[in-house]
Amino acid sequence: MKKFWVALIAVAVVAGFALSASAADVKFSGSYYATGLYADNWGLKDDASAGGVYAQRLRVATAFKIAEGLTLNTRFDALEGRWGQYGYMGTAVDRQGHDVGGRDADDNNIAFDRAWVSFAVPFGQFDVGRQAQNEWGTRFASDSFDAEAIRFSTKNGPWEVGAFYEKQIEAYGAEDYDNVVSDGGVNDGDRDNYGVYGKYKWNGGLAGLQIQFMNDATENFANLNGDGDYKAKIWTFSPYMQGTFGPVFVEAEINYAYGEAESELDWDDMDIRAWNAFIHAKGNIGPAYVGAFYAYVSGDDPDSDEEIEGSNFFGASGYRSGLPTGGSIFDPCLILWGAYANKWLGDSTARALSLGTDHHTGAVMENAHLFQIYGGFKPIPKLDVQAKLSYAFADEKPDNYDDDEYGTEFDLTAAYKIYDNLTYTVGFGYLWAGDIYKGATDNDVDDTYLLMHRLDLSF
Repeated sequence: MKKFWVALIAVAVVAGFALSASAADVKFSGSYYATGLYADNWGLKDDASAGGVYAQRLRVATAFKIAEGLTLNTRFDALEGRWGQYGYMGTAVDRQGHDVGGRDADDNNIAFDRAWVSFAVPFGQFDVGRQAQNEWGTRFASDSFDAEAIRFSTKNGPWEVGAFYEKQIEAYGAEDYDNVVSDGGVNDGDRDNYGVYGKYKWNGGLAGLQIQFMNDATENFANLNGDGDYKAKIWTFSPYMQGTFGPVFVEAEINYAYGEAESELDWDDMDIRAWNAFIHAKGNIGPAYVGAFYAYVSGDDPDSDEEIEGSNFFGASGYRSGLPTGGSIFDPCLILWGAYANKWLGDSTARALSLGTDHHTGAVMENAHLFQIYGGFKPIPKLDVQAKLSYAFADEKPDNYDDDEYGTEFDLTAAYKIYDNLTYTVGFGYLWAGDIYKGATDNDVDDTYLLMHRLDLSF
């Protein structure tokens, strides 16, 4: 707790100086959630065990209005972890209860994620510092990453245009801040992102286009196929639209990544051609609503050695910056690509290891087609009961796999607003697991179910 009080005092001191110097207006916002999750057979095999966990996160954002048009913004997360993770005396423990952090480990449970200054100029606004990155368009394909950046935006009537530069990674450690690879190549180790965008609003709708160029010389694209280090240069084109037409809301988004991974040695370069797509419609019928969507993320073709078509290339699951995924904000199901369940119960990596297979149904959607229909009913304004039926299969089947089906999932949730800013949700999810989890083996695959409840506070 010591670090919490130090952080709180620091914020208070900054606020005090700002208030005394310029009578700053300080605004706080944020969220807190506490969730309980129980899963049976999370490992998707006959002898997989059942178990549960409670977890939480506090997120606080502050905006110090120093003067008209000038604001200092910060955001931090605190106490993010499993209940009992820090022990009853502040000692961090693992899932088996072993001491892993020593006494006072909870002093390190505050993480300042963002700090940036916003200031207006006669022709627009600048945002400078560590801020949100890759939050564009719909919730699909968006992330909640942080990066140091310089952003400029300006508005004129229904139009908004802007440009930005992001320093995502600055590597160092060798002469001239270069990383010298063992084979004699040189890799500068940085990742820089440049972009421009435009948006147009009309009554009931919004459309936009963003174009980015990423120069990635980190280890993100190192040692492709064992062929030494590569630098990736990627252009990404991202159009989207959202609109309400009578009782129907429609949205769609496409992200297309085009570029090349250039060898630092004498190996052949590799073309990058990856994309994703999303289309969603929802209609209101009195107190009820129905909707459906299709989401797609291209997978890497295992037979194309000189082209990268998806973020799962070479069977490597995880973020590949610059290559389209479903994004960490997209949370379509309770189990398949479910953010809470995969974060706190363990994502597909653990399940894949337990089965000896390789698949991509963790917290971020990769290499997949996903179809979903859903419907809900609000018997009273504070209660929302919703059912979802989803079906997913892989875009590209890995080598030696006999099946591409991730499975069919049914989810049922009920959310009740205790207060306008406090919601309690209970849910049940069941996954009829597909045979892609068998991989290239004869492992038996069994279904799984999830029980959850969650308390969400926003302020």
